[in-house]
Amino acid sequence: MLLSDLYLWLSYSRVSTSKINKLLEKMSPLQLWNSFSDAQTYNLDEKTLNALKRTRSAEYLERTKQYLETNNIKYITRADPAYPVMLAQKEVNPPPVLYYKGNLDLVREPCLAVVGTRKASQYGKYVVSKIVSELAKSFTVVSGLAAGIDGYAHAAALEVGGGTIAVLGSGLFNPSPVSNLGLYDDICKNGLVLSEYTPDTHASEYTFPQRNRIISGLSKGVLVVEAAAHSGSLITANCALEQGRDVFAVPGDIDKIRSVGTNKLICQGATPVTCAGDIFDSYSMALPKSESKSKTVEIDISEQVVLNILRNGEKSFNELAETCGLSVPELNTALSTLMINGLIRERSKNIYCVSI
Repeated sequence: MLLSDLYLWLSYSRVSTSKINKLLEKMSPLQLWNSFSDAQTYNLDEKTLNALKRTRSAEYLERTKQYLETNNIKYITRADPAYPVMLAQKEVNPPPVLYYKGNLDLVREPCLAVVGTRKASQYGKYVVSKIVSELAKSFTVVSGLAAGIDGYAHAAALEVGGGTIAVLGSGLFNPSPVSNLGLYDDICKNGLVLSEYTPDTHASEYTFPQRNRIISGLSKGVLVVEAAAHSGSLITANCALEQGRDVFAVPGDIDKIRSVGTNKLICQGATPVTCAGDIFDSYSMALPKSESKSKTVEIDISEQVVLNILRNGEKSFNELAETCGLSVPELNTALSTLMINGLIRERSKNIYCVSI
């Protein structure tokens, strides 16, 4: 029996990774295969015994491997030399198997995680685009494919031709959210999508927090952009601390819910980040040279009107609405576009100014 097959058996048993790793502290996978039925010796509860029995079959494993190959799902086990070194650490609680699509070589590149709220603001999108476009020149960007900051981080890395890894909280057959399925396909082709869960696994309240340790585990550090007090991205930050990784956070306005988590991280010792250079400085790395000195941004007449007003000083949304001559929907569209292009920013709630 190949060692890689034994790890595949453990993965398909659906026994939790934590329980599997506790068993493997007492015995090798082969010893477990040969004598796992000794419940008293290895302190196996009935549920675990039944789960291990269900897939303990050479024929079952052969069918499983054929199934994965037919569906173009690749996998790597802890028996393989190519298994990510960063994930093999005990503090990460390494999964027995990683299922993936895309370029596995990316896990051997220097990685940096970028995570944050699903309810990201346009300013959050702007911050991610600005910072990740620089980070992606030297780091593979790791995130969780979630709506909001995660998706923006993946997209920003791909836009500049950088590497990106999406770690799913489900199996590869069930990526979510639906709004990011196009992005999922792009990452499969131009990056790497991986999961510790068998391909048919659906996401749950348990699987999402569990996958966060892999996002941080693959990375040298974790950058948190916009996070509320109980944001899942703070779980990733805590995993990073437990694993000995660095934690970075983008400061936010003190009166916004989505800034409470990031500001608290900074108070607790996370490195504040206002530009990519802050992270490069932390690692004593030179800031990558820009391919061009400036980026030409095309704006329409409505956007130009709003920009001209803000060049004379910051304005509230209501003040802009009274002076710009645009309808409320038109003004919202103009503000969003200008923030995405980095020409203006929301200094505080509904207060806008030009970017410096």
